[in-house]
Amino acid sequence: MLLTEQALVGLRLRGQQVQATITAFTDEVRRRSAVGLGAVDSRGLLTVLHDLPADLPVPLSSLDAHALRTLRTAPPGAVDLVEGQGIAVRRLVPAARVELVLVHGPRGIAPREWDSAVRDASQFAPFCARGVVVSHPVPIPGQHNPESADASDTDLLLLKARFYGVGVATQEAAGLRWLLEPAPYCPRRHSAAQWLFHEQAWRQLGRDWS
Repeated sequence: MLLTEQALVGLRLRGQQVQATITAFTDEVRRRSAVGLGAVDSRGLLTVLHDLPADLPVPLSSLDAHALRTLRTAPPGAVDLVEGQGIAVRRLVPAARVELVLVHGPRGIAPREWDSAVRDASQFAPFCARGVVVSHPVPIPGQHNPESADASDTDLLLLKARFYGVGVATQEAAGLRWLLEPAPYCPRRHSAAQWLFHEQAWRQLGRDWS
């Protein structure tokens, strides 16, 4: 399987510079654009909004004081507070979803860094599929090259990566070729932290990205 470079965008997520594939949700992108709303990456606000159903009225009397204070700080377009009717209606839904994150050096990750790269990629497990892009330097006969990898190194990498659900790819002229495809992303639950992750990606992409 090949993944073309055009499908990837550079982002900084969870303190790492990565490559990612993104799905944008056109209806929400257009809605936000119409009301002048970009990314919403306030952890506190998303935590409160996450507990409200989208586009359904919720009695203000059912919300605690903290939730009400938080909703009153929301930017226009995130939630409708109809004080006269005593209701709140969440309008905000995710504008984009990160599908895959790749830990990816300029020319692929060298063998001596494979272990740490797999660990770095595994931290994205709560949010999306994840992988690493590794280099395959050609060993020079009779010389020790710390950048070289042999079959046993690759086998060990694939074993560790499979354990963590991390895909392994190499850079080819036509794109990225998987040696081991990432484990499917199957979240056990949905959380405000996951929503925040996707909003942080969306902020970097900008509201005109598609």
